Amino acid sequence: MKKFDLKFAIAALSLTATLLCVTNANAQAFVPAETYYAAGSSAQFNTMALAGGINVFGGGPLCGTHHWTQKNPGGANTIAAHDARTSGGQAVPDEPGNIWIEWNDAAATHSANAVVCLYLTLDSIVGVREYAANATLVLPAGLVGAADQNNVALLGAGEALPANIQNIVNGVKFNVAHTDIRPEDAKFASMRAMTAQAAQMAGRAVTGLGFGPFPIGALIHSTVSSATAEPVDFAIDPGDTDPLTGGAVRTYTEIALGAAPVMVIANYSSTASGHFGDPALAISDINVQPLAIALSGGSTTSVPPAVNALNTGFHIRDFSTAPGASAAADPGLHTFIREPLSGTYNTMEWCVPDSARFAGDFAFGVGRMTGQDSNVAANPLSQTAPNTGTRKRVIGSGEMVAQVNNNADGFGYTFWNFSSFQGKACTSISCVNGTNALKYLNVDGVDPLFNGASANPNGIGVLPQCTTSGGVIVSCPQLPFTHIVDGTYPVWSKYRAIYDASDPTNLAAVLIGHYAQEVAANPPNPANPGSGILTDFVPVNNLATFRSHYAQVIRTGGGGTVGNNGFKTGIPETGGDAGGMVLTIQSEIDFLADTGGNQQVNLKQ
Repeated sequence: MKKFDLKFAIAALSLTATLLCVTNANAQAFVPAETYYAAGSSAQFNTMALAGGINVFGGGPLCGTHHWTQKNPGGANTIAAHDARTSGGQAVPDEPGNIWIEWNDAAATHSANAVVCLYLTLDSIVGVREYAANATLVLPAGLVGAADQNNVALLGAGEALPANIQNIVNGVKFNVAHTDIRPEDAKFASMRAMTAQAAQMAGRAVTGLGFGPFPIGALIHSTVSSATAEPVDFAIDPGDTDPLTGGAVRTYTEIALGAAPVMVIANYSSTASGHFGDPALAISDINVQPLAIALSGGSTTSVPPAVNALNTGFHIRDFSTAPGASAAADPGLHTFIREPLSGTYNTMEWCVPDSARFAGDFAFGVGRMTGQDSNVAANPLSQTAPNTGTRKRVIGSGEMVAQVNNNADGFGYTFWNFSSFQGKACTSISCVNGTNALKYLNVDGVDPLFNGASANPNGIGVLPQCTTSGGVIVSCPQLPFTHIVDGTYPVWSKYRAIYDASDPTNLAAVLIGHYAQEVAANPPNPANPGSGILTDFVPVNNLATFRSHYAQVIRTGGGGTVGNNGFKTGIPETGGDAGGMVLTIQSEIDFLADTGGNQQVNLKQ
């Protein structure tokens, strides 16, 4: 597929968009002909930057040859999403994030046929909420002239932020949200966070986490920094109304990007007895039962305010199957969990500790907690076992990776992407706490990246690294994701985006459905220069399996939607699928044919 063909197909829409947008009372001084204004998942940030900013198909970059990347500087120059809604005089806080912006020559001069694309990193659930709330970008004028920070691997060095681009994008409404979980699961997770601790959620046999009240909740604190996350209610059901404004719900179209694993990671820097790096323990795999217990602080259910006071869940040696493991020292495990507004948290939550296997709906009881927020008595979470093991909360994937890497015997999880682990891989040659101390563990004997542990060319559990030259990433290896394709790795999710199809300038369908797929292609297509250069996920068309969808609560008052798997002609995907049972796509096609249209729904892992 050539860029020229795609552009030709949407050229008429682009011209119409320009004419329409200049009459919009809320428009900026200049409105580009084509746009992609995204917010959401940090795991998809780099792929989307490459999809828009490099020569993927041979016809030049879709979004333009210019770009600027920036980590959020904070202070007066904070880059953020602004949700203008209020409740009882209380404002919704701005959500800061890192950003990339790409543009063409026409945008730089405010000329016809201008194209501008951008992406602000937020938690998945926050991204969905910002889209639903018609949030806008805050990009202060103080950043004009700020140098590019070269924050996206393989994108190359950019340029300083021009005034003409800052005044286009400051104040624009996001028209795309990227999420690691379904939008229905995002809405459910937000409501769960704000429901009182151990109180039943409306419409579901699940109890709340206690970060309310509705509609603007309490700050969820990191244990290790000043970082916070705050749940805020929103609406996605077209028949609902916004819980803060009472206004109509913003419609969206959903598109799938692909699927990726949540990696279980640990700090292997200490080789002393009982530690992760102890060669006698030979820890390279973890069964889901001890994983669930560790993440939940000793038990996958609890009755607050009681907290597990035993060493259960804090023994590193419990992960070992080596003979004589019981004779090893017991230095204590240091576990980190994410905030419940994270797509990563919710993927791990419903696939392992709060799955149908260990807790889930069957363990429901008013006054009882289940999953990772079991055994939580304070905010921030701070749990210490008699053997000095600890469990703490982190905010954001960056803080998760940093804390596990910086603490001997640190233990946690995060979605796979090359950038998160670049320079941090523990190898047989070098494994230094705080520098490169990380390895990944297989789960239930299944490798998330390769066909098997021995198939990893770097060594068992060694995180793949990109090649650098002069400190700059120049290439990254192809990853097969064998057991994400076949669905046998237990902890994975399908990446999705929601976008405003009523916006005729919106490039999301082309950028996600064609360009991003080619960036992650495996095997790559040699005819396309950008094909397969960053395998951060499995392209959607490579997947052989899916997760069963189930009825999910999507209204604050308890109303829900049924599960539809998305393979029945004319019936789009609906409902939740976090922790849904893994089934082959072919089995669903055959089931539809054999049963006259019934679907394999409401099945959980």
